[in-house]
Formats: sequence, C-alpha cells, structure tokens
Amino acid sequence: FSSLNMASIHKTFSTNSTAQEMREFVTNSVLTRKEVSIFFGDAAWDGNTLKINSTLGEGTMEFRDNEVEINVELSFFGGAAKSTIEDELEKQFKKLSAPKAE
Repeated sequence: FSSLNMASIHKTFSTNSTAQEMREFVTNSVLTRKEVSIFFGDAAWDGNTLKINSTLGEGTMEFRDNEVEINVELSFFGGAAKSTIEDELEKQFKKLSAPKAE
C-alpha cells in the first residue's frame, strides 16, 4: 500500500480555449460541482494557476492558452481514488477541446 502514499496526477490537456476562458469554465462549471469539490478543497487562484489543497491532495492546475497542466500529489485517500479523479478531470477538460461555434 505504500505506493498509494506516493500517487500523483501529472497530465496536460490540449484545449481550444484561452487561459481566461478556461478559468471562467473552471470557476463557474467545475468548482461549483459537488462531486468534484472534494478534490479541489480550498482551491485558490494565483493568476492563471489554481492552487489545490484538499484531503485528496495538493498541487496546481496551470492554465495557458490552448492547454492546462495538472500537477497534484495525492494523499493516501486521493491515491485510492486516482482513476476516478483522472476520469472526471478528463471528462471536464474534453468539453474545452470541442470545436467552438462560430
């Protein structure tokens, strides 16, 4: 079980959105969702970086135009839920990679 203590999520998602658009999406559509709020805990913005600190882990989500990079070190509990967390993040950021309506 010691590997669960060292679990982490290091992913980069390509999007079709600017950093500002992604910040608005995360603030309004992700952070407000009860099923993912436990992952974000006491999340706080620092420019285009969302600093995450929760019982599941701590780290950052860095938003750049057309890309988001996630680096989170998971706690024991976060490690146990790693695949669920990754699946939910992927589902949310796929919404930002869809072609934009003109």
